[in-house]
Amino acid sequence: MRPSAIAALAVVAACGGDDGTPTDISCRQKPVYLNRNGGTFNHGPTDDAINNLSVVVDAERTLPPWPEDDANWLAVTDCIRTALTPIQRLTVTEEDPGAIPHIEIVFTTSYWDGAAMTHVIPASCRSHQIEFVFGDAVPTSARACHLAMQAFAQMTAQLSLGNECHDFVNNAQDCSTERAFLDQTVDCVDGFNQPTTCRCGGGTTQNTQLALETTFPECP
Repeated sequence: MRPSAIAALAVVAACGGDDGTPTDISCRQKPVYLNRNGGTFNHGPTDDAINNLSVVVDAERTLPPWPEDDANWLAVTDCIRTALTPIQRLTVTEEDPGAIPHIEIVFTTSYWDGAAMTHVIPASCRSHQIEFVFGDAVPTSARACHLAMQAFAQMTAQLSLGNECHDFVNNAQDCSTERAFLDQTVDCVDGFNQPTTCRCGGGTTQNTQLALETTFPECP
């Protein structure tokens, strides 16, 4: 991937050029790259999807492609496109955006240190760009989509787990196969589904759709 300067993300009132193309990057579509091909990733002090740097990778790691077949992959990508469609600033792609700033969900086989992890994202309370989903530990395409979207919400909008089973951020596997980012107030919970303070300085409740729309606002 090619290096590129990262433009500031301040929202400005004047967003369009003479040809109608947004001149400020905050007014452009934000690509979400679904990467089923793996690749070589290295550790970085911050996430950089353009240059394959991630804070959660401990050293240079070459990751294999997603281990499932085309039908499974189509089900995963269809689910993710449906989940992110309401967030108008986001556009889902299966083509590497290259030097365009983007978010990347890497679908590969297994966690590099051998642990039985389904997915991994950074834990810190700042916006991140790269998450990893491990197909060898995920039983179905629906669960792969569920975990990918749960982690996406946590790493971009600093959301917590929630107690509403129809929301992606609820962690239960057998609660519902129909999930979305819901426009409703739900309680934050811990890994045992017990009420807790929301992460990253939040209160005790959250609204996942509103949080994502705030993180990725439409151009004024």
